[in-house]
Amino acid sequence: MGENESGGSPRPWERLSTKTVAEYEMFRVREDRSRSPKDGSEHSFHVAESPGGVLVVATTDDGRVVMVEQFRHGPRKLGLELPAGVIDDGEAPDEAAGRELREETGYEGDAPRIIGRLDLNPSWQVTEVHVAVVTNARRSTEKDEDESEDIRVRLLTPRELRERVLSGEVDAGTTIAALALWDWKEGGFG
Repeated sequence: MGENESGGSPRPWERLSTKTVAEYEMFRVREDRSRSPKDGSEHSFHVAESPGGVLVVATTDDGRVVMVEQFRHGPRKLGLELPAGVIDDGEAPDEAAGRELREETGYEGDAPRIIGRLDLNPSWQVTEVHVAVVTNARRSTEKDEDESEDIRVRLLTPRELRERVLSGEVDAGTTIAALALWDWKEGGFG
């Protein structure tokens, strides 16, 4: 254990009430009223809840990583990211990983293996994202994009991918976190 500046751990806040205040296609917003364990004061917190998702680190038999390039409406720019998507109701994360890889890229490979889970942004959001690895990925079918998607597949060596992350070209936090997990658990960058 590392050195602590002050003893003990922070204490959980008591949730006094919760209510949904807005609902959208991809998420809903709830308002929690909670009591501080430090001084008993009450505060409101808004939390976005969205369905769980998957990120897929797929590698070809020659070691290249399958990436997708697409326009992202939030930052209004092209993004180079790992294939990813929402887990459908009743679907297991590994099943969703295989489906998303196939739909977004037309690639399939060995059975997806879940190597970890990320909390997307726990300061104001409840979204679990599972990281899957697919080896021996190969183009097996046509992409099956949603109507709102326009995706290009890019194959990068781990070295090229690392350079693009370090230069800032690959800047999606979830992609970078998933690649770090892949590297730490699987030796992905060698």
